[in-house]
Amino acid sequence: MSAKSARRHALFGQEPGIIPWTLLGFILLSACVHAFGFYLFQAIYPPAAHIGPPPVQVSLLAPGTPEADAILHWIDSEDPALSVEPARAPIPGLMTLPYFPSYGKAHARPVMARSAESPLLYPDGASGLDLVKLAASHPTPAPPGPAPAATALTFSGPLKAASVDRMPLFDRLHEADLGELQPARFLIGVTGTGAVQYVFIQDSSGDKPLDATAGTLLQQVRFHPMSAPLTWGFATFDWGSAVYARPTPAPDAMP
Repeated sequence: MSAKSARRHALFGQEPGIIPWTLLGFILLSACVHAFGFYLFQAIYPPAAHIGPPPVQVSLLAPGTPEADAILHWIDSEDPALSVEPARAPIPGLMTLPYFPSYGKAHARPVMARSAESPLLYPDGASGLDLVKLAASHPTPAPPGPAPAATALTFSGPLKAASVDRMPLFDRLHEADLGELQPARFLIGVTGTGAVQYVFIQDSSGDKPLDATAGTLLQQVRFHPMSAPLTWGFATFDWGSAVYARPTPAPDAMP
């Protein structure tokens, strides 16, 4: 046995070549100490918090919403290609303009020769006495006067389509003061037999005696018999120029 083996045998008390129990105890104790240290390290120092990346988001610019339209307009206005591209102004009808040659239109008319003027023909002279005789032999006829217009009587309302059997003459309708006349309008009531029973003046002509005479003549009007017992309507006198003439002395005549 060598001196080294003797010292080992004296320290561990075993034969050389066999693992001593003391060394195994130290190894086991070291493993326990390391395990306890790892346990304390995990309890005292927890793992650091980890923040994951944000989720991926995709946004689409679809026209139709106010926000997307504003962004698309801004992109169109900020397009750098627009500043580089030359301006192109379309000329309407550029290829359809007709061609007119400059020699096709005369700018100066040629001066034509003057035509011979015909001499003026003057009548033969006449003396003053001959002119007087010529004027006296052809007297100027007086212009004919206007024909006297007749006074018209018209019916309106329910009596517009009614047939009249008898109409009086309007020779007695003459104005005394020769003033301006207005159309006279009467409200009349016609019985079932066609006789005018009621006469009420609505619009005066401006001459009371003329209105009274017109109302008297309205009572002489006869209509065709009607189905209703009493029919109301309007009668209007439109005065003619014959009203201003003098009344004739002949008596009133009925048709």
